[in-house]
Amino acid sequence: MAPNTLGNFDYVIELVTDGAGKKRVNIAGKNGGTIRGKGGKKVSFSCGAGVTQFQIVCTELNDNDDPAGPTASPFDPPASTSWVTSLDCTLAKPEKGASQLIFKYSIIVAGAITADPAIIIDK
Repeated sequence: MAPNTLGNFDYVIELVTDGAGKKRVNIAGKNGGTIRGKGGKKVSFSCGAGVTQFQIVCTELNDNDDPAGPTASPFDPPASTSWVTSLDCTLAKPEKGASQLIFKYSIIVAGAITADPAIIIDK
């Protein structure tokens, strides 16, 4: 799927070379890979240029003065953390009384600098 035909929650994992000649993970799609939407929305990730497989690792996004957040899944059901070529998932819904859920997620591709955007799920 070409980047100009991607939907609001469709992401393609690509490798780009930065000015220093290092390979970096690029998440093609809206907002540089940061996802914001209501719980229940479908999200897809697929391999693009230079990528044969990837991992996705998610943690809770804590306040700046708190230690790193624990591993957590913004998806229902939780996404596998093994190496995949594509991932189709659904954003989890915030529990009753919560207005939103916020996560940091990392897309890992072997031999490349990881991408670390956020997922914000609104009620």
